[in-house]
This record gives sequence, C-alpha cells and structure tokens, in this order.
Amino acid sequence: MRRSTILLALLITATLLGIVAARENTRGQFIALQEAQAKHFALDNRWGQLQLEQATLASNARVGDIARQKLGLEAPKNDQIVMVKTP
Repeated sequence: MRRSTILLALLITATLLGIVAARENTRGQFIALQEAQAKHFALDNRWGQLQLEQATLASNARVGDIARQKLGLEAPKNDQIVMVKTP
C-alpha cells in the first residue's frame, strides 16, 4: 500500500510538472504569435505607404513636370510629327 501511494504521488507530481511546462510553452508561443502579428501589421502598413508613394512618384503629371523642368523636354509641334503607315 505504501509503495503504491509513493508511486501515485510521483506520477501526480510528474503530471503537474508536465502541465506547468506545457502552459509555459503555450505562453511563449502566444507571445511569439502576437509579436509576429504586430510585425505583419507594421509591414502591411509600410507596404501600403510605399504603394501610395510609388503611385505619386510615377504619376503622369509628375513625370511630365520633371521632363519639362529638369530635362528641358517639351511636346513636339505639329510640323515635327511624322506619321508612319505600316504595310
């Protein structure tokens, strides 16, 4: 009887230690998940900002302004345009 009581106490202790370890592991994984989700949210926001910036920088009006102001380009006059017909 005494031997089975000690064995039962050891099994209960081992089970409790296993439960504590599993809960701690779960907590650690949950914290890692929250950090990954926060990073994903931040990266998603940054991606949206970059797409907006790209759209702004690549707009036709901006490209035309840069072509005129910095490169000195201008639209061709009607007499400078040559129409080429394809066969």
